[in-house]
Amino acid sequence: MTSTENLQHTATEMQTPATTLPVNLIAGILTTCAALAFDTAALASIGLGLFAYTLFWFVNTTGKEIAIGPVISMIATAQWLLGPYFAYYHDAITYKYRMYVDEETYFLYVVPSLFLFVVAIRTFSPILSISQLRNYILRTSLLNSRNIYYIFAIGAATQLATTSLPFSLRFILFLISQFTFIASIYMMVLRMRFRWICLGISFFIVGTSSLEYSLFHIILLWSTLIASYICAELRISFGKKILFFTISILLVAQLQAAKSEYRLRITQDPGSAGIFTLMDAMVENSLFQNSEFSSTSTNSGELNARLNQGWIISAAMNHVPAVREFENGETIFRAFQDSFLPRFLFEKRAINVSDGFEKYTGLRVSSDTSFGISVVGEAWVNFGYYGIIFMGAFGIFYAFILRSTVVIARGFPTVIFWIPLIFLQATKAETETVVVLNHIVKSGVLVAMFYFFAYKVLKWRI
Repeated sequence: MTSTENLQHTATEMQTPATTLPVNLIAGILTTCAALAFDTAALASIGLGLFAYTLFWFVNTTGKEIAIGPVISMIATAQWLLGPYFAYYHDAITYKYRMYVDEETYFLYVVPSLFLFVVAIRTFSPILSISQLRNYILRTSLLNSRNIYYIFAIGAATQLATTSLPFSLRFILFLISQFTFIASIYMMVLRMRFRWICLGISFFIVGTSSLEYSLFHIILLWSTLIASYICAELRISFGKKILFFTISILLVAQLQAAKSEYRLRITQDPGSAGIFTLMDAMVENSLFQNSEFSSTSTNSGELNARLNQGWIISAAMNHVPAVREFENGETIFRAFQDSFLPRFLFEKRAINVSDGFEKYTGLRVSSDTSFGISVVGEAWVNFGYYGIIFMGAFGIFYAFILRSTVVIARGFPTVIFWIPLIFLQATKAETETVVVLNHIVKSGVLVAMFYFFAYKVLKWRI
């Protein structure tokens, strides 16, 4: 068995009878049947079943594998299928965050698109066992633990210095600041001494920034991406994982329901930004009680406005081609051109996420707010129903990136640890193709340059 094949086999010692069953498939089928029994239309029921499949796929693989594919699939189905279901069937809408096409039109496009997307990722992505990865790296790599702490320090120092450095460097510096999480992954997989302290510091730094700007998506993404390593380290059973993720979902739901109130408070009084103001906003906007200030209907609408990205897709479907013609692949071509070709060959565009939103939905957005139409929305504005095929191809593209990383790991085994950084933007369901590709390319180049600098200049073994 080759070293690469060894990486791709699931570790048998971490399997239990509960997790060897195809619980994700069973969950998907049962959810679909239950939805049909409660008079949900067939396509919407299949969509709910697909979400349940990806959710249990994520739970099942967490703690055993590097669960990038399940994370991407779960977030996409939650925002493109579960959120629209609540909007259609439970009237969980606020202001303009409504569905702009009828239920059948929406699900007829999005359900097959996501089905092919998930199947492509599930079929073609390598299976990377955390347990076997640890054994493989310990057997093949001569790591100096001191260098891992240096990587952590580089990330922490960059995070603290980012606001005082030139704006043109912000994106690259942001990527470097995330080195704290990559170093923490090294430490957890290799069971280094101060792993929990460093992980706590990583979340504290990102959490402080999130509280200051009321932007919580980075801390939520890292919590999801790093959960598999934490569960592997703690050897959490399948039943406990279900409990853990149920509590996590409730906490995230409460955070999302309170976000608008928190933003309003820190806008009026910037000095009040902090954990105590956030907790007060969460209590005032509790999902579990009705009061003078909060109601179940208001909170459910506010919560679903955060979850549901389908309203943007539906607005694009309503606008294209009725008002604006299909792009016939133009935006996809430009996205790949901008991301992969050198700047001196083609003039690159200044990318503003909300440009595509306003252009393809006909809606307007304030200057301090940004909306993306998502990859599946962009597939529609380019190809219409043929965008279903594009989504399958895009899932294969993600799998290709993962497999390419495994090939690179033949020479540099620890590059596997950097996969979460490379896919950080790809896990966000609302981002458009150009944003996803730019992040994958730039983060990949940054990782390659860092390895070159570490090996050739600093003589580090990382």
